[in-house]
Order: sequence, then C-alpha cells, then structure tokens
Amino acid sequence: MSVSTVLLDLDDTICAHPGSPEARLADAFGRAGVEPFFDVADVRPWLARVTAETELELRERCFGGIADELGRDRADALAVARAYEDPDPEAVGFLPGAEAALGALGANYDLALVTNGGRETQTAKLAALGIADRFEATTFAEPGRPVKPDPDPFDRTLATMGVSASEAVHVGNSLRSDVAGAQAAGVEAVWLSTADEPVAVTSEHTINSMGELRTPPWT
Repeated sequence: MSVSTVLLDLDDTICAHPGSPEARLADAFGRAGVEPFFDVADVRPWLARVTAETELELRERCFGGIADELGRDRADALAVARAYEDPDPEAVGFLPGAEAALGALGANYDLALVTNGGRETQTAKLAALGIADRFEATTFAEPGRPVKPDPDPFDRTLATMGVSASEAVHVGNSLRSDVAGAQAAGVEAVWLSTADEPVAVTSEHTINSMGELRTPPWT
C-alpha cells in the first residue's frame, strides 16, 4: 500500500483536557443532586449512536438513552446532562508524543482531521494548540450529517483531499468510532490503544503512544 494521506482524530488522540471526564461526570451528578447510576464507559457507546447539533443536546440524548435502558428516571439523566460543565476548549494540551508525531507525519504525508466534535469547539482547540494550518482538510460534526463510525465523514474527507481510500490511513483512539468508521470507508486504521472497549473490532495497526508515529507502522 502506498500511503499519501494520514487522517487523524483530535480528542484523546492529539490532545486532551486537564482533568478527567470521570471527574467532570461525578461533579455533574453532585451538582444535579442525583445518585450516580452510570459512568463514562456507559456513555462511550452512545456517542456513536446519536447525533446532535450542540454538546448539551448530545449529552441529553446519550444520558437519556442510558436512563431508558436502565429503567431510570429520564428527568434525572437530563438534570445531570445540564449540570455537566464542558471544559474550556482552549484549555487543551498535546498527548505525549503527539506534537512531534504531527511534525514527522507532516513532513512526509498530507494530513487531514476527522473529528466528531463541532466546528466552533474544535476550531478553538486547534487554534490553542497552534496546529490549524497542519491540516489540508478538516471534517467536523455538522448538523444533520452522520458522524464516525459512519463512513460519511471519511468519504467527505477523502473527496476533499482528492485521494482514494487505499491511499489513506486513519489514526484514532476509539475502536468503535475511529477504527470501525475508517474500515467502513475502506481506510486502514491505526488504533491508539488507551483503554479497552467492549467491541469486536480489530485495527490493522496498534500503537501505545502517538510518539510511535514518528516511524509509521504502515511503512
């Protein structure tokens, strides 16, 4: 395979916020006055199952769906969703090895971003990191359009870049969204292994740190 283009996820692949989602969710339960009845691991599968135009709407649909499945009061889930405080999009930092990996990859490949985050929030993160100009194409979550793991975001990105699926690889931290989505679009996947996910998906390549991409596993 002759790779000319590398697609990358953003959140928890290139960058992350200080503090953990687990801590923010626990705080939201506390502010809402609701006894915790789900955790971050329960939310992740829902992120690939619902679409929304805002972060709040996304949380309401995910948390509400979990409540419905568990037979819990949906009003409690919505209260937690509204009490959840999104971190400042500009308060992000590179994951270990990610900045160097972008530099190394950019010297040899065309780069594109494929993220399930909204345009405004993700643009703020890219600006804070100083990497907006590293990508020749950026595909965000858009109202009314499918998100990863649907192949649509990958198909749109490939079309913008003018390359075929066989000429690209995608790097991301989620087996469910990044790996399954890339493979659905015919793109080989590189999984940044940060946590196990209960899905029967296997990536073509696995890395444990973004720093490993300085010597890409597909070459």
